[in-house]
Amino acid sequence: MATKTGTEHFVDLTSARTRYIEAGQGNDHLILLHGMGVTTSADSYEFVIDDLAKEFHVYSVDVLGYGKGTRTIVEGPTFDLTVDHVREFMDAKGIERASLVGHSAGGWVGGLLAYESPERLNKLVMLCAAGLNAEISPGIANQALPADEEAAAAGFSRMVLDQSALTPERVNALAASVLEMAGQPGALHSLDGIIHQMNTWEVRERYLLHRRLPYIKAPTLVIWGKGDWMDPFPTWTEEYERLGGDMSKSSKPWTIPGAKYLMMPTGHSPNWEAPEALAKILTEFLKS
Repeated sequence: MATKTGTEHFVDLTSARTRYIEAGQGNDHLILLHGMGVTTSADSYEFVIDDLAKEFHVYSVDVLGYGKGTRTIVEGPTFDLTVDHVREFMDAKGIERASLVGHSAGGWVGGLLAYESPERLNKLVMLCAAGLNAEISPGIANQALPADEEAAAAGFSRMVLDQSALTPERVNALAASVLEMAGQPGALHSLDGIIHQMNTWEVRERYLLHRRLPYIKAPTLVIWGKGDWMDPFPTWTEEYERLGGDMSKSSKPWTIPGAKYLMMPTGHSPNWEAPEALAKILTEFLKS
């Protein structure tokens, strides 16, 4: 199992100080954006970074308001600040164009960036992406800080389909990261701004990806897990299986022009459950 051996760095940007994990070298840049949660961070990609770094110059970034960067953002974080923060990170690192992988809420941010700044992306991977679920995700506002490793590990099983994939080694690594992020100053209320946007329908509707999807120009791979509980993926899974994976016959909004679609035999976090398989899939798509 590949683990995280990249180097940790910090960069001061307009809205916040940001941590990122860098691995690999060269000009084939790949940015990884993690999902939602006050204890979530760039470490979410811990088990795939090394494999990806064999082919790409990888930057796994603490999204604005998360991780070990600044956790108290004036009037934020918001969708607009977050997307601009990714662009500014690219500017600060001298990255004119990059490919981007976004998991869950990171896929939502990646979709917005691809729509707003098509000239900055080579390819896009939406990994179990949020922003496609019109309904407000249940429990999105119920953020909490775990008291110990057992509490930190309590929610991991919900994220995978094959429970045996949560080996003690993986659970220990994830729990250690979760506790470290929970201990950062301001962690508990660090996402209040964007949680309000996600949890308020009139605001959420402005940022949903549906109307933007037909205008995304970057070659895109959409991945989700067969056991992913987040809408709309249970519906997508049923249709994907009924059509034998031929989504050209789909009646659903699989509307990114020329996009490829892949259902993995996982839950909501293939980056934890099947990191080796995911790294191979990502490398083949991004290198094709």
